[in-house]
Parts: sequence; C-alpha cells; structure tokens
Amino acid sequence: MNEHPHRLTAILISLILIPAAYAETPSGVDTQAQSSTQAQNSTQAQGSTTEAQGSSQTARTTQGVVVKGTREKDEYRPPSLPSLGPLGTTPLVDVPYSVSVLPASLIENMQAVDFKEASKYLPLVSYQEQQGPDILRPMTRGMEGGNFQNTKMDGMTMFFTGTTAMEQFEDIEVVNGLSAFLYGPANPSGMFNFVTKRPTDYDLRDVSATYVSDSIGSGKMDLGGQLDPGGIIGYRVNMVYGSGQGFVPGSHERRTLADLGIDVHPWEHGVLQLNYSDNVLDTMGFPGWFTYSQSIMLPPAPNPQRVGYGQSYAGVYLRTRMGEARFLQDFGSNWHFVGGILNQDVQRDIYTPVNNLTSDSGAYTSSFANGFAPKFLITSDTAYLDGTFDTWGIGHDLTIGSAGYRASSYSAINAASAASVLLGKATIDDPLIFPEPASGPPDVGAGHIYDSSDTYQQGLNITDTLKLSDDWLVRAGTSQDWFHVDDYNNHSVPTTIYQNHGLSPTGSVIFKPAANMSVYATYASSLEAGDLAPGTAANAGVSLPPYRSKEYEVGYKANLDDIDVTAALFSIQRPFANINPVDNVFEISGEQINKGLELSAIGEIADGLTLYGGITLLNARLQNTPLASTDDKLYVGTPKVKGNMLFEYKIPGIAGLVATFDYQFSGTRPANDTNTSWAAGYNLFDVGARYTSDIFNKSVTWRLSVDNVTDRHYWSTIEPSDITGANTGSLVAHLGAPRMVLASVSVLL
Repeated sequence: MNEHPHRLTAILISLILIPAAYAETPSGVDTQAQSSTQAQNSTQAQGSTTEAQGSSQTARTTQGVVVKGTREKDEYRPPSLPSLGPLGTTPLVDVPYSVSVLPASLIENMQAVDFKEASKYLPLVSYQEQQGPDILRPMTRGMEGGNFQNTKMDGMTMFFTGTTAMEQFEDIEVVNGLSAFLYGPANPSGMFNFVTKRPTDYDLRDVSATYVSDSIGSGKMDLGGQLDPGGIIGYRVNMVYGSGQGFVPGSHERRTLADLGIDVHPWEHGVLQLNYSDNVLDTMGFPGWFTYSQSIMLPPAPNPQRVGYGQSYAGVYLRTRMGEARFLQDFGSNWHFVGGILNQDVQRDIYTPVNNLTSDSGAYTSSFANGFAPKFLITSDTAYLDGTFDTWGIGHDLTIGSAGYRASSYSAINAASAASVLLGKATIDDPLIFPEPASGPPDVGAGHIYDSSDTYQQGLNITDTLKLSDDWLVRAGTSQDWFHVDDYNNHSVPTTIYQNHGLSPTGSVIFKPAANMSVYATYASSLEAGDLAPGTAANAGVSLPPYRSKEYEVGYKANLDDIDVTAALFSIQRPFANINPVDNVFEISGEQINKGLELSAIGEIADGLTLYGGITLLNARLQNTPLASTDDKLYVGTPKVKGNMLFEYKIPGIAGLVATFDYQFSGTRPANDTNTSWAAGYNLFDVGARYTSDIFNKSVTWRLSVDNVTDRHYWSTIEPSDITGANTGSLVAHLGAPRMVLASVSVLL
C-alpha cells in the first residue's frame, strides 16, 4: 500500500507545478510578482519544542470533551477535528466538506505571528486586506468573509478585523464554502475557528527569542502545568513582547500579548475552561494602501521599502481584549455537552495613509485613513448537546444546539473633512514625505465615538448523521436563525430597524469504499442578513431581504499510510447588491457564481520528505449584472489558479536538522469589474532550516528562514471597496512585503 500514496502525490505535484506557467502574465500585462505576506519557513524535528507543546490539553475527560494529546509522527495530519461547529470530535474522513487544519506546531516552525503569515500554509485559504496589511477578512473559494460572521474562537463568534496573535492558538480549523448549518448565517466564504491553547498536564516552560529584518526583535514565553497535585486546576500562559524598525526606513512596530487559560475540573468528566487575552499591535511608517476608480489602469507594484508610500507619523493602533468561559461535560460515553460565552472589545485607531490613484501614470493623492469603525464590541454564545444511539439498526450521531451574538459597531461623532485629512500629492514612481498636519490624524478617541449599529443573531441548530451501513452514511442538518439590526445616528436616535428569520439547510451522502476513505456529495443553502442601502442611494437606510447562497460539492478523501489526500469539486452562487445606475436604487443586481476544484496533500511523500500543500482552480464570475460591461466578467482580485506547497526534508545523518522550501503561486487577477485592468501573477519562494539539539539537557531549536527570496514586488490583494459584488466605486490594492529574514531560538527549560 505504500506505493499508492506516492503515486497519488506524484499526480498532485504535477498538477500543482502547472500553475507556474499560468502565473506568467499574458501579453500586455505586467509580469511583476507578488509574494505571500511574510511567510515563515521551517518545520520541526522530533523532540523539538512544539512537539512537547502538542499535549496542550489534559486527557481528563472522555472522547467528547478532550481536545488532543501529543502529536508525534503525524504532527501535521490530525485524524479528527476536536470540534467541527457543534458536531464534537469528528474524523476528517467522515466530514462531507472540504476542511483544513493548521496546527500550532507548523505555525511555530514557520515563525508565523499573525493570520496573514500563517494563512499561506492553508493552501486553499486566502484573505482580503482591509484598512492596511494588518486588518484582514479571511476567505475561501473566492468569497470574501465578513468582519465577524465568519470567524470563531472556540466555536464562538469574534470580530477579526482587529489584531490576532497566533501564539495563543493551538489550531486553526477551516471549513471551506457554506457553513451556516453549523454556526448560523454568514457569508459563503468558509468558517474559521481559532482553538485556544489549553493547560498541559506536565510542566511546560518554553522560552523563545525572535529576530525579523530589519530590526524587529521579540521574546515570548509559553508556560503550562497544574496548580495542585490532584490536577484539578491547570494553567497556560502565553506572553509576547516585540518592538523595532520594520522593512521601511523610519517605520516602527510594537506587538504585545498577554494570554491566560485556566482549566478547572470540578468533578470527573467535566471541565470549566476560562480564557482572557490582551493583544496590542502598534505600527507606524509602513506603506499605506492604494485606491483607484474603475477607469484607472492599476500600475505595476512598486518597491514597498521606498519611503513615501507611508509616513513615519501615520499608522494603526489595534487592541483586542477577549474573555471566554466554556463548560464541557460528558454524560457517559455517548453524550456530551458544551456551553460557552465570549466577550470581545476591539479598539482600532486607523490613520494609515490612503493613496488614491488619479491617473494611469501613477499620480496619487494621499490622505489619512478616515471613517472606519474605531471600536467593536461583541458578546457571543454557544450551547449544544451531541450523542450517538441506534434506532432499528440505524446509527445516529445527533447534535442539537444554539449559537448567537450581539455585535456593536461604533462610529466617529463628527466625521473629519476631506481637507483636514489631506497629506499631499505624489506619483507612484516618486513618492514623497509630507509634513505632518498641525492638527494631526482624525481624533476618534473615547468620548468622540457613538454606537452606530447593533446586530443580534440567535439560532437553533440540529444535525443528524445516519449510519445506514458500514459503507453508507447520510448527514442532514439545518439552522433556524433570527436576525435583528438597530442603526443609530450620532445623537443615538434610531434610524433603521431590521429583523427577519429563516432556515439554512444542508444534506450529504457519504460512501466509504474503505474505512480510511470516503466519497461524498453535499448540498447547502445558507442565509445571511441583507445589506443596508448606503446614504447615497435613493432608498438610503433600507435593509434588503436576507441573502441566500447555495453550494453544491462533491469530494474524495483518503487517509493513507503516509499521506492524506483530498479533492473537492464545487459550485457556489450568492446574490450581491449595488446601486442601480439607472434609478439610483440599492438593490439585488446580480450574482457571483464561483466554480472550482480543490486538491490537497499532507504527509510523507518520500523517506524524510514531507509535503503540506494544495491548489485551487477557480472560475469566479459575475452574472446578470445591470451593466453589460460587468456581466459575465471575472470577479475582482480572484485568480484562476492559486496554491501553496511547503516541503520539509530531514537531512540524513544529522539528527534534528530539517530543511524547508515553500512555493506560493497565483495566476493573474482582474483589477476592475470590466476586466480591462489586470494584476500580475506571481511565483514566490521561501527557504529555511531548523536544528534541534540538547544543550545542558535542555531541548533547543534554532530556526532561520528567508521569505520572498527573489524580493519580488507584488500587489498582495486586489479587491472591490465592499463585499457586495460589482460596484462603480473605488477599488483597493495593497503592497506585499519584500524579502525578509527571520531567525529564532526556542528553549524548553
């Protein structure tokens, strides 16, 4: 059987290597490359730091509530998910959806510190940068996510358009495509669940120091263990401090994290999990982002290290504070309960330069970013019961649960005028340093903001997996959800009230030709709240009816001796809204239809050689738009081919030495709705190594990597100005990072 994984992998590799040709731009389109934002390299040898960290949860409860033990040989190949929404522990081969898991061991080995850096190693995942390179919306299958509907922490909704530190998470779990039946209504862009690190059942003392070019140094501690001999109370502490100059002369970055996790075992088979974290990111002097109209041809990406695309006095301050409590209880071996509540406070002072391109020659006007929400608050909840039983010879895996949230978005009481935020004019070939305005950036501090929108959502989920035989399973589920949105003006007077409800059903058929493989077909219909008409529309402030997205997916999964392989063929369609140019009414004005193929492979493809990679082939188009010029056109910023391949090789004869090589690729991307402007594709390469050995009986791991080895200049993301589809407004482009050197040392004390 060992021959089969290698044969399948050879086929996959041949498919993945094809895109290098697609990444070359067709005639008339610039060939400058783009890079994956600060990818980090290295993976870990046996006995290294994060292998010990893998046992991040104590095996004190039974199957339903235990998360995981130590990873050893198959460190990057989790056999199951500790929690797929409310479904409990689920073997990946039995999940009829495309699912990716990024473990903490890989994140640590690649020296990734935020989702932007970590996401490249999820080859079927991408992101859209929002107000600068540090504020993201994750996405799968070419569908952009919301700022909170598509992101969870331990299964509970959280805002993602703040700052997030990877050091506090054990896994990132991603369900591609539609998933409202698991978590409640959301954009059809996948669901991203961030699993927090839990206390260890041994004394963990991991200390690390990191250097990132040009001169950002940081230190971190990961501490865990039990507070009492009986193991009733366990703890996990993660602390980070980093500061220094970034890749632009005169720039500066500071990031801090304080994260505490407590597990209390009041009785057998029950655990109370408590978490609190305070995470800060403060950057100044890095490049701003570019905006441009539909008629402007996007120029080639310039060198992001040039002074002038950002200003030394302009940047972003992000602070995210989160607390959560979850209680997990087993009732015998078949029934399990999980209930939790999360509270999050996100502060955002965004005053990065926005460079608005005004001509095809690259002339632009630069201004302070203005008008973005300075604060978010959310309280979210989840509770579910899952269990297994038989009826008349048919096995059931039943889940009944509820999930919801109240999310508040804040705005500035007095919007800044265009003149007050203006910095100056320059060209993309000759950026300039502008004097800081005497009034400084727009003031949106405490006392100058108000609660402008409250969104409520609560739903009831029920899912049952019927085992008809050893070969055939049927999964059916639905989520009934209720929406309520209140909007206010800057005098706290309600302006619009919106409420609705609806079902989000799904159904799957799974055939298992063998215990370690499956073939499945899935249909899903997902609801999400409709958009509010903007102030410039004739129907300003009116809410549209809920949107309904649909997805069809067929797939194959195999968990072989040395490697896991997956393939999924899918079609997603969602409506989008826009202001109709004929009557200026904001309305449903077409649909986005994305069809594609996903392939992935994780495991050992030869003796000592590991692959963690995948590819997405995608055709994302706008259909039935009110403008002939945008109808049947490719969706802005979406390439036809995209993927990533990470290789790790254990050097023979030198125990503990591992070489790494990462290859990220993307095809060309349309840069406007009419597909008359294009951004170049890219082929990006990272190289690195790590070495683990014992020094004075302490395990020490050294890591060194160089990202974007060829120092290619690239647009990291191209996107519309909103996520409702084709628009006649501005478009957004972000510069990617240049070549970066990363080095770190970790010591297990």
